[in-house]
Amino acid sequence: MEAETIDEEELEILLNDLVEVYGYDFTDYSRASLKRRVNRLLQLDKFPSFAEFRYRVRKSPEYVKRFVEQITVNVTEMFRDPSFYKTLRLDILPVLSTYPFIRIWHAGCSTGEEVYSMAIMLHEANLLHKSLLYATDINADVIKKAMAGVFSIKPYETVFRKLYSFRWYCRFLHVLFCEVQSCKV
Repeated sequence: MEAETIDEEELEILLNDLVEVYGYDFTDYSRASLKRRVNRLLQLDKFPSFAEFRYRVRKSPEYVKRFVEQITVNVTEMFRDPSFYKTLRLDILPVLSTYPFIRIWHAGCSTGEEVYSMAIMLHEANLLHKSLLYATDINADVIKKAMAGVFSIKPYETVFRKLYSFRWYCRFLHVLFCEVQSCKV
Protein backbone atom coordinates (compact mmCIF):
# COMPACT_ATOMS: atom_id res chain seq x y z
CA MET A 1 0.00 0.00 0.00
CA GLU A 2 1.43 3.38 -1.04
CA ALA A 3 1.72 6.09 1.61
CA GLU A 4 -0.96 8.79 1.56
CA THR A 5 0.13 12.26 0.46
CA ILE A 6 -1.74 15.52 0.87
CA ASP A 7 -2.63 17.74 -2.10
CA GLU A 8 -3.05 21.53 -2.15
CA GLU A 9 -6.82 21.43 -1.60
CA GLU A 10 -6.46 19.07 1.38
CA LEU A 11 -3.71 21.25 2.83
CA GLU A 12 -6.03 24.25 2.60
CA ILE A 13 -8.81 22.30 4.35
CA LEU A 14 -6.39 21.26 7.10
CA LEU A 15 -5.15 24.82 7.62
CA ASN A 16 -8.73 26.07 7.86
CA ASP A 17 -9.54 23.33 10.40
CA LEU A 18 -6.59 24.33 12.57
CA VAL A 19 -7.71 27.97 12.64
CA GLU A 20 -11.37 27.09 13.18
CA VAL A 21 -10.91 24.48 15.92
CA TYR A 22 -7.71 25.55 17.71
CA GLY A 23 -6.92 29.10 16.57
CA TYR A 24 -3.57 28.05 15.08
CA ASP A 25 -2.89 29.94 11.88
CA PHE A 26 -0.19 28.45 9.68
CA THR A 27 -1.42 30.13 6.49
CA ASP A 28 1.71 32.30 6.18
CA TYR A 29 4.07 29.31 6.41
CA SER A 30 5.77 28.19 3.23
CA ARG A 31 3.30 25.89 1.45
CA ALA A 32 6.05 23.63 0.16
CA SER A 33 7.52 23.23 3.65
CA LEU A 34 4.11 22.66 5.23
CA LYS A 35 3.17 20.10 2.63
CA ARG A 36 6.47 18.26 3.11
CA ARG A 37 6.07 18.21 6.91
CA VAL A 38 2.42 17.13 6.81
CA ASN A 39 3.23 14.34 4.34
CA ARG A 40 6.05 13.22 6.63
CA LEU A 41 3.60 13.12 9.56
CA LEU A 42 1.07 11.17 7.49
CA GLN A 43 3.76 8.57 6.82
CA LEU A 44 5.17 8.49 10.34
CA ASP A 45 1.76 7.96 11.92
CA LYS A 46 0.59 5.62 9.14
CA PHE A 47 -2.72 7.29 8.29
CA PRO A 48 -4.44 5.36 5.51
CA SER A 49 -6.30 8.43 4.26
CA PHE A 50 -6.48 12.20 4.54
CA ALA A 51 -10.01 11.85 5.99
CA GLU A 52 -8.70 9.85 8.96
CA PHE A 53 -5.83 12.27 9.49
CA ARG A 54 -8.20 15.24 9.35
CA TYR A 55 -10.58 13.59 11.81
CA ARG A 56 -7.73 13.01 14.29
CA VAL A 57 -6.55 16.63 13.95
CA ARG A 58 -10.06 18.02 14.47
CA LYS A 59 -11.01 15.76 17.39
CA SER A 60 -7.81 15.18 19.35
CA PRO A 61 -6.09 18.09 21.11
CA GLU A 62 -3.37 15.63 22.17
CA TYR A 63 -2.66 14.79 18.55
CA VAL A 64 -2.65 18.47 17.60
CA LYS A 65 0.16 18.96 20.13
CA ARG A 66 2.18 16.35 18.21
CA PHE A 67 1.15 17.95 14.92
CA VAL A 68 2.40 21.38 16.06
CA GLU A 69 5.68 19.91 17.31
CA GLN A 70 6.25 18.26 13.93
CA ILE A 71 5.16 21.20 11.78
CA THR A 72 6.89 24.10 13.48
CA VAL A 73 10.48 24.90 12.68
CA ASN A 74 12.59 25.26 15.81
CA VAL A 75 15.75 26.97 14.62
CA THR A 76 17.72 29.15 16.99
CA GLU A 77 21.24 29.67 18.22
CA MET A 78 23.17 32.19 20.27
CA PHE A 79 23.90 35.34 18.26
CA ARG A 80 22.54 33.62 15.14
CA ASP A 81 22.62 36.67 12.87
CA PRO A 82 25.85 38.60 13.57
CA SER A 83 24.87 41.57 11.38
CA PHE A 84 21.64 41.97 13.39
CA TYR A 85 23.55 42.02 16.68
CA LYS A 86 26.09 44.49 15.31
CA THR A 87 23.25 46.83 14.26
CA LEU A 88 21.55 46.27 17.60
CA ARG A 89 24.73 47.19 19.51
CA LEU A 90 25.70 50.21 17.40
CA ASP A 91 22.37 51.72 16.33
CA ILE A 92 19.45 50.44 18.38
CA LEU A 93 20.69 50.04 21.96
CA PRO A 94 21.90 53.65 22.16
CA VAL A 95 18.38 54.79 21.26
CA LEU A 96 16.75 52.32 23.67
CA SER A 97 19.01 53.62 26.45
CA THR A 98 17.03 56.88 26.38
CA TYR A 99 13.80 55.09 27.35
CA PRO A 100 12.86 54.59 31.00
CA PHE A 101 11.73 51.00 30.41
CA ILE A 102 12.35 48.51 27.59
CA ARG A 103 10.07 45.65 26.57
CA ILE A 104 11.12 43.21 23.89
CA TRP A 105 8.97 40.39 22.57
CA HIS A 106 10.55 37.34 20.95
CA ALA A 107 7.67 35.64 19.12
CA GLY A 108 8.49 32.10 18.01
CA CYS A 109 11.48 31.96 20.36
CA SER A 110 11.99 28.20 20.11
CA THR A 111 14.42 27.06 22.83
CA GLY A 112 15.42 30.65 23.62
CA GLU A 113 19.02 31.06 22.54
CA GLU A 114 18.26 34.32 20.74
CA VAL A 115 16.34 35.62 23.76
CA TYR A 116 19.34 34.96 25.95
CA SER A 117 21.55 36.59 23.31
CA MET A 118 19.38 39.70 23.58
CA ALA A 119 19.66 39.61 27.38
CA ILE A 120 23.45 39.44 27.07
CA MET A 121 23.47 42.44 24.73
CA LEU A 122 21.22 44.39 27.11
CA HIS A 123 23.46 43.46 30.04
CA GLU A 124 26.57 44.62 28.19
CA ALA A 125 24.88 47.94 27.42
CA ASN A 126 23.83 48.24 31.09
CA LEU A 127 20.16 48.11 30.07
CA LEU A 128 19.11 44.73 31.41
CA HIS A 129 17.99 46.18 34.75
CA LYS A 130 15.29 48.23 33.00
CA SER A 131 14.26 45.59 30.48
CA LEU A 132 11.58 42.95 30.31
CA LEU A 133 11.92 40.21 27.72
CA TYR A 134 8.85 38.30 26.62
CA ALA A 135 9.47 34.98 24.90
CA THR A 136 6.65 32.99 23.33
CA ASP A 137 6.32 29.94 21.13
CA ILE A 138 3.44 27.78 20.00
CA ASN A 139 5.37 24.65 21.01
CA ALA A 140 5.13 24.07 24.78
CA ASP A 141 8.12 21.70 24.85
CA VAL A 142 10.55 24.25 23.44
CA ILE A 143 9.23 26.90 25.84
CA LYS A 144 10.08 24.58 28.75
CA LYS A 145 13.65 24.32 27.45
CA ALA A 146 13.83 28.10 27.05
CA MET A 147 12.56 28.63 30.59
CA ALA A 148 15.19 26.27 31.97
CA GLY A 149 17.89 28.40 30.32
CA VAL A 150 20.36 25.54 30.15
CA PHE A 151 22.39 25.31 26.97
CA SER A 152 25.55 23.52 26.03
CA ILE A 153 28.38 26.02 25.99
CA LYS A 154 30.47 23.88 23.64
CA PRO A 155 29.09 25.26 20.33
CA TYR A 156 29.75 28.83 21.50
CA GLU A 157 32.89 28.43 23.59
CA THR A 158 35.33 29.58 20.91
CA VAL A 159 33.21 32.60 20.01
CA PHE A 160 32.91 33.73 23.64
CA ARG A 161 36.61 33.22 24.35
CA LYS A 162 37.45 35.41 21.33
CA LEU A 163 34.92 38.08 22.31
CA TYR A 164 35.64 38.26 26.02
CA SER A 165 38.58 37.99 28.36
CA PHE A 166 38.71 34.82 30.44
CA ARG A 167 37.52 36.76 33.53
CA TRP A 168 34.47 38.09 31.67
CA TYR A 169 33.90 34.68 30.08
CA CYS A 170 33.48 33.17 33.56
CA ARG A 171 31.23 36.07 34.58
CA PHE A 172 29.23 35.58 31.37
CA LEU A 173 28.40 32.02 32.40
CA HIS A 174 26.92 33.38 35.64
CA VAL A 175 24.88 35.96 33.73
CA LEU A 176 23.61 33.47 31.19
CA PHE A 177 22.49 30.85 33.64
CA CYS A 178 21.53 32.90 36.70
CA GLU A 179 20.96 36.59 36.19
CA VAL A 180 19.03 36.21 32.93
CA GLN A 181 16.46 34.08 34.79
CA SER A 182 15.25 37.25 36.47
CA CYS A 183 14.21 38.58 33.05
CA LYS A 184 11.13 36.35 33.22
CA VAL A 185 12.03 34.70 29.94
